[in-house]
Amino acid sequence: MLLDLFVHAADVSTQTRPFEIGLEWTWLLFEEFFNQGDLERLQNLPISFLCDRSTTNITKSQPGFLNFIVIPLFQVISEVTPAMNELEQNARKNLKEWDNFVETEKHIKIYEPRSAEDVQKRWGAEI
Repeated sequence: MLLDLFVHAADVSTQTRPFEIGLEWTWLLFEEFFNQGDLERLQNLPISFLCDRSTTNITKSQPGFLNFIVIPLFQVISEVTPAMNELEQNARKNLKEWDNFVETEKHIKIYEPRSAEDVQKRWGAEI
């Protein structure tokens, strides 16, 4: 169970790094999500949560992710392994940065939905 906890923590750990690194990884992750949404749209499937580039606000999604996933997880890890407390503290600092983005309406650029042709060019004619 402890191993599962640490593997899950590693998966969501980008927001425990310096803010600039977490910001870059957030952008990369959402580009992956948006690519999935583009493929779903092209196939007339329901678009998965956080995968619609026309409606997802990246900036507003991050405080919830930190408050409900990252910080509670790293609180537990800090109790089990006090040497990792710095990661929890970094996540709390990043939460303040994201909250500031939300308050100042500083949003990460969100691309408009891609046309079916654009998606097919990226992923090939046969999907």
